[in-house]
Amino acid sequence: MNLAVVFGGKSSEHDVSVITGVMTVNAAAARHNVLPLYINGDGEMYTSKKYDSVDAIAAKVKGKKAAFVKGGVMAGRKKVKLDCVVIACHGRYGEDGCLQGMLEMFDLPYVSCGVRASAVGMDKWLFKQVISYMGLPTAPFVGFFSYERNRMADKCEKLGYPLIVKPSSLGSSIGVGKACCRNELINLLDAAALWDDRIIVEKAFEDFDELNCAAIGFEDKVIVSEVEQPYGYKDILDFDDKYRGTCKGRMIPASVPDKVRDEVREMTKLLYKQLGCGGIIRVDFIRKDGIFVNEINTVPGSLAEYLFSCDGITFPGLIDALIENALRTYKCKKELKFSYDSDILKRKKIYK
Repeated sequence: MNLAVVFGGKSSEHDVSVITGVMTVNAAAARHNVLPLYINGDGEMYTSKKYDSVDAIAAKVKGKKAAFVKGGVMAGRKKVKLDCVVIACHGRYGEDGCLQGMLEMFDLPYVSCGVRASAVGMDKWLFKQVISYMGLPTAPFVGFFSYERNRMADKCEKLGYPLIVKPSSLGSSIGVGKACCRNELINLLDAAALWDDRIIVEKAFEDFDELNCAAIGFEDKVIVSEVEQPYGYKDILDFDDKYRGTCKGRMIPASVPDKVRDEVREMTKLLYKQLGCGGIIRVDFIRKDGIFVNEINTVPGSLAEYLFSCDGITFPGLIDALIENALRTYKCKKELKFSYDSDILKRKKIYK
């Protein structure tokens, strides 16, 4: 099978995406013809056989210019037919529905949530509103546009300190901070506004456990992973904790009662189905006098393959399952009607 893995991107999570992409390229190469597609920080896409190495990306090895076309990709002057595309882009333009929409337009099957679920999952403010409507527990929050921030401090303070301030549509904890007083809140709101035009402020939990769970599926058949429990981080699990090793590690399975584990897994499955997700997701929870939904990741780091490995599922095997589900989703979409015959263009009256 001709498989493309697209990674990198014009996003603050570019470097993290490169790691996920290279891991995926190497895992998929065991069973498929893989075309690595790297998007640089300027949004330009290239392909090279050398893009199976993080070192090649870091060294800025330049490959052939690439661009998606109907049914495939132009690599230099050559069109390469693709059977499926694996999206390994984190953050803006890759995880928020933009790339997914482009692949839909070019009639390409892809491994990821669709446009709608990707957009909802990327926007934390919107996601919180959706899960609140669903009746799922989450931390009290206030969301607003960045230009409103100077008049929103009083409303934020009604949640009670400490507060967590986040750019609404960023991942990897970039731009996230904890405020314990008004001056810190104002500074963090200004900092978040540098990253996004929407901001979400949440009531902070203290002395809590973070629990994470992943899921893959198609329609009603959803498979959830084991539950993990990161440990050894500071007040919040920040970028350094996640990617620079300051977090001591993770327990898989999590050290929690079976009742908690089952609740986390059931909520993960419910979110996957109700949001109409595809590909693989990871849902992050907070455990503090109950279980609260924190965030959803529609393109999780390393595609969350480590959460399925305890069940004996290898990374290549996981990719195969994701491709199979993507092709089934594509087939279902192809069976929908997309055109409607009418005679309005033949009428003499022209509407201006």
